[in-house]
Amino acid sequence: MTMKRTKFVQDAKLDPGRYYRHPSDIIRDRRLNKEDRLEIVIAWEQRLEAAEGLTGIEEKLGQLQRLREELQQSPD
Repeated sequence: MTMKRTKFVQDAKLDPGRYYRHPSDIIRDRRLNKEDRLEIVIAWEQRLEAAEGLTGIEEKLGQLQRLREELQQSPD
């Protein structure tokens, strides 16, 4: 993994909403491998769970959970 990609993945995990408008955008990002995608999805889920009560969180959280399950079940 290049340093540039490593830094991007770290930044995306800290604030996924800054880089991705919708959870499905993570899948379309060709810079990432399956492991990177999974880490970012899980980080985003955790951020939303911590921010419970904000409008629209349940829908996005559901999308992230489905995406995580897909990634965990898919071959590399």
